[in-house]
Amino acid sequence: MVWGQHRSVDAGAVTLDGLDLDISVQKPKEDPLEFTVTTWNLTRESWQRISDGDLCRIELGWTDGPVETVIIGEIDTRDRSTDRGDISYKLGGVDKTEAVTKTKPYDSWGQKAWSDKRPDQIVDAIASEVGLSVQTTSAGTPKQGMWSISPDKTLAGNLDDLLQIAAEKTGVEWEWFAGNGQIYFLPRDEGTQDAPELSYDGLLLSLGRKSDTSDDTEGQLKFKAMLEPRIAKGATVYVNTDSYQGPYRVSDYEFQSSTDSGDHLVRGTLAPIDADYSIE
Repeated sequence: MVWGQHRSVDAGAVTLDGLDLDISVQKPKEDPLEFTVTTWNLTRESWQRISDGDLCRIELGWTDGPVETVIIGEIDTRDRSTDRGDISYKLGGVDKTEAVTKTKPYDSWGQKAWSDKRPDQIVDAIASEVGLSVQTTSAGTPKQGMWSISPDKTLAGNLDDLLQIAAEKTGVEWEWFAGNGQIYFLPRDEGTQDAPELSYDGLLLSLGRKSDTSDDTEGQLKFKAMLEPRIAKGATVYVNTDSYQGPYRVSDYEFQSSTDSGDHLVRGTLAPIDADYSIE
């Protein structure tokens, strides 16, 4: 492991810590959060213990800084091949959290209704029903009467409905996003004081206006930085450069971490926090 860099991978019951690793965790704008992990030093016995459907937990960060679980994914690709005179073992898959939000909860656990609860309290209850944790804050006063899930909508669709109620109760726009085993249900301007900073005195390597925004939010920025594990889809970062300052949301991103090349980077797109955009 390169000094100062932290990377940890558990694939099912097998830990890949201490092995040569090439890791990519990517969240495109529209597609699910996905991962690939390649190693060259795995024993045949360990490889046979990893199966399709196993969970893969990837942790990235710094030995003397922030460390976060950046994905809990489900393995759907396993490939063993000869590479540079050695045998490489490649695992791939997608984050399990977003897959859950695309299901219809009515089909899996029947009709559910909550009486006189705030939208955030309902989100907390829904998350527990599907095995996810939640990060949220109080969304005004309780909604009077019963609120029921819509059987013809996915979990994501029901969460969208709760966003509207939260906005009506608080007078500000809310958003939700999912990843790493959690549902985040927050006001759009929540948490900017604790957001990681992107500056040239810190982790930032490059920053500039996105060249093609024909079908995207105006004012988006492309960035490259040393790996900041708190970056995630929909997360807030605070940009502090001579050309750009203020809070932005992460629209898409990719982590790259490799013991071979020494890369420990994050690239992605930022949207202004006051822009009109949605979290998928």
